[in-house]
Amino acid sequence: MLTTLAAPAFAGTWYIENGDITISAGETGNDVTQNNKTTYGDTGTIITGTSDENTVTIEAKDKDDKVEVTLKDVNIEATGGKAAVSVTGSGNTTIELDGDNKLSGSGAHAALEHNQTVDSERNVTSGKLTIQDDNDKAGSLTATGGIQNGAGIGAGGYGVSSGKIEITGGDITAVGGKSAAGIGGSGYRGNADITISGGTIRATGGDQAAGIGGGTSGNGKVTITGDAVIEESIGGSSGAGAGNATGGAGIGGGANGHGTIDISGNAQVKNALGKDGGAGIGSGYEGDGNVNISDNATIENAEGGKFAAGIGGGYRGDGNVTISGNAKIDNVSGGKQAAGIGGGSFGDGTIIIKDNAMIGTAAGGNYGAGIGGGALGVGDVTIEGNVTIKDARGGSNAAGIGGGYGAKNDKDGNGNQITIKSNESGAPTVNATGGVSDVDSDTGETIPGGAGIGSGLGDAKADITLEGKVTIAAKAGEGNAAIGDMNGEQEFNGLAEGSSITRYDSKGNDTTLPTDPGYPVPADTSSSGGGSAGASVQESVFPGLVVTDKDGQRISYTSTQSGNTLTVCVGRFTASFRISLAALRQLRAEGIETITFQTILCSTTLSVDELLAMGGEDAEVVLTHHIRSSTLTVGGKAV
Repeated sequence: MLTTLAAPAFAGTWYIENGDITISAGETGNDVTQNNKTTYGDTGTIITGTSDENTVTIEAKDKDDKVEVTLKDVNIEATGGKAAVSVTGSGNTTIELDGDNKLSGSGAHAALEHNQTVDSERNVTSGKLTIQDDNDKAGSLTATGGIQNGAGIGAGGYGVSSGKIEITGGDITAVGGKSAAGIGGSGYRGNADITISGGTIRATGGDQAAGIGGGTSGNGKVTITGDAVIEESIGGSSGAGAGNATGGAGIGGGANGHGTIDISGNAQVKNALGKDGGAGIGSGYEGDGNVNISDNATIENAEGGKFAAGIGGGYRGDGNVTISGNAKIDNVSGGKQAAGIGGGSFGDGTIIIKDNAMIGTAAGGNYGAGIGGGALGVGDVTIEGNVTIKDARGGSNAAGIGGGYGAKNDKDGNGNQITIKSNESGAPTVNATGGVSDVDSDTGETIPGGAGIGSGLGDAKADITLEGKVTIAAKAGEGNAAIGDMNGEQEFNGLAEGSSITRYDSKGNDTTLPTDPGYPVPADTSSSGGGSAGASVQESVFPGLVVTDKDGQRISYTSTQSGNTLTVCVGRFTASFRISLAALRQLRAEGIETITFQTILCSTTLSVDELLAMGGEDAEVVLTHHIRSSTLTVGGKAV
């Protein structure tokens, strides 16, 4: 027969070694029961002490119930398949952290357990758990989930979602058991709804689970805001027998789970690591990553596991990422075949970067774009306003900004869509490098690299729009365009004054087009109607006139005529102008008296009559520019 004794109200300190403790909401405070004795109206409940036998249960049963409890230097190592501390009910519970606290769950239970409950219509009936450190700002908690399906903080059991959890303070370390998140859902479809608005957090997920977010096959809805600091959040790896790419995100979804992540305020994410198909920030294996980073938030390091994006989609997942405000992102890297920011392997990337956002390094893994699509994925990228992108770098055969390797146009013929434009907040500065070329192991042939901005190697075209004032430097991978796709460089007209476009080939040679703003020798369009319409390709206008690069390969040039002067321009540091004396006589007959050859840093004007006086009918004139110097030969003899 159970007998309950009533005790008068007071601010109590309860020692866990004395027995299990149950705390529920009372009329004037907490009702605390230990050893069959209940104290009513306790207004300052403190749990302390050490035990490997006893546990704490907090019951905020009804919707309007509120329970407030302080954990102070408590150490509970649960046994027998229990949670160290279990929070239940439809009301809200607040736990204050004082001193150093350690909780360990056992079996399938969390260390600090808060499971979601629903009614018959699947409406959520569980309340919110808040973890805070408002007293002395020195409270800490280390929470280790049960070995099977127990989160460090969150859900326990098979296929259980965590109740709503908010962390506003404290120094917290949380480790999930197998298949469970460090903070969030349990294994096998355990979802999570987590808000972190303060404190310093370290979280590690169990096999296939997120560090912060969903358990295995669980979705993770994670909000990080305020002054929260995520020191480290690591997703769980694939685990034995599960395949080699079925891991969880550092922050977001578990394997087979989507991630919805919002990072704002002054929040800092110092290190987010996905594992085996899980994104650093985004989704787990086969999940889509929906990520919004805004305000003054900073991301110092985000790394995707193999086949997953640093920020965005997991393996086979799309990445939908918006970066805005004064957000600062750096050291973002995709795993093999994945984008730095955007899609995982086989995934598309839809990315918006705007306002005053700054991106340091965003690097794709092999075959993944720096910003855009993963391998076989296209990139839909918009960069708008006072944005700075210091280094968007594609993995081998992929674009710096745009598409991954092997991407194809959709059924409507659309490929990679890239827009870079200024607005009232300012003008963007973008630096992008296409991925390097590769070698076919069977044939030994070189496989082209990716565009700096545009498409990776593949059939997908690039539709690139530049508007307003822009500053762009783009370097091509071997055999691809600096700004464009496998079909060649894309030209742009009508940009605002002060714009600059600089293009480089894979060897670092300047290939800026004469029509690009900021080109050292602006094209004279007076005879061609403006834009690129006056450009001619080698012998198409002047038979016998050829321009070659430093390797002797023919290259395109722009030619214009003003009065009796023919001007030939090419966007290289080193190039050679070649013409036979027979072709010169034809030009002279057409009224050309002087020829000017212009490269990036050098300009030489020659008299046609003087050249004709130097050689015979078949002699060739070769004028070579190398950076700022020039040499001239006629019939093979130096002049």
